Amino acid sequence: MSMRSTSGWYRNRNHKTKTHRPVTLVKENIDKTLLLRSYLAPKHWPLWLAIGLLRVATFLPIPILHYLGEALGMLLYHSVPSRRRAARINLKQAYPERSDSAIDALNKKSFRSLGISVFETGIAWFKKSSVLQRQCQVEGKKHLDQAMARNKGVILLTGHFTTLEMGGRLIGTCVDRYNAVFKRAHDPLFNAIMVHYRSKMGDELIETRNVRAIIRGLKNGHATWFGPDQDFADQEIVFTPFLGGIASTLTATAKLARMTGAAVVPFYPVRLDKGQGYKLIILPALDDFPSGDIEADCARVNKTIEAMVYSCPEQYLWSHKRFKTQPDRRTNIYAA
Repeated sequence: MSMRSTSGWYRNRNHKTKTHRPVTLVKENIDKTLLLRSYLAPKHWPLWLAIGLLRVATFLPIPILHYLGEALGMLLYHSVPSRRRAARINLKQAYPERSDSAIDALNKKSFRSLGISVFETGIAWFKKSSVLQRQCQVEGKKHLDQAMARNKGVILLTGHFTTLEMGGRLIGTCVDRYNAVFKRAHDPLFNAIMVHYRSKMGDELIETRNVRAIIRGLKNGHATWFGPDQDFADQEIVFTPFLGGIASTLTATAKLARMTGAAVVPFYPVRLDKGQGYKLIILPALDDFPSGDIEADCARVNKTIEAMVYSCPEQYLWSHKRFKTQPDRRTNIYAA
């Protein structure tokens, strides 16, 4: 799970500039692994160079970045066979009626979208918020406004689309109080850089396992980005249907809503064709949620995300091994 306005962030409700209090990364103690100055040794220079090149690339026109991103995506498609195969298995499960050629075509589209997302990450991190705001259409904002007016917090339910980084930043333009939840990256330097930039995109950036901070933010009336559609084996889960299979599903969405009274408002970002920008699609808050039946609530969360995925499948992160954890832990659908 992952996410992430700069001080002086542009808000589109009144088309005025709003100044936030200083951004806070929620940590109990100072974590030295998050300090960028901890990574000045030569072994880290290649990643620093890559981040520098990414920043320079953001000055290129969007159509060129999309072209470069698609090329990068196809490079990944051909050079990382394990992820290509995982995506194909996921797609075949989600679209059992489609031919092999149709699955392969959709798989390639998803990798092209993944490549574009690399450059979008740079845009989301480095571009001025006023520039990004002009490139974004918002559909269904009234649903979020109504939920925020309750002052009980909002769980912004979404999925891991390749537009995730951009969507996480843009949804922050729709609310005055915004937190995000992130999952620690494996590479410590990349994690520190990611946290550095994402923590400027809202009020608090909260690590996934810091449940108390998530609850505190919701009780204080914050909207909180939440993407539970990844594979989890070591947290509280149940197994429910998702995209044609059975997926380990976090119980946290329903439990957080029950503990805080927060509304659950689904949304997803869509990258428009030919570099025409983005659209945030905000859906009505889930009614009668949670119901008290945890398995039914988890299945409903999955069904909600599933509908988003089927609406723009080429922009979903199919290469994630979403179904690795199964009720029978000996089962591995991704085994060669």
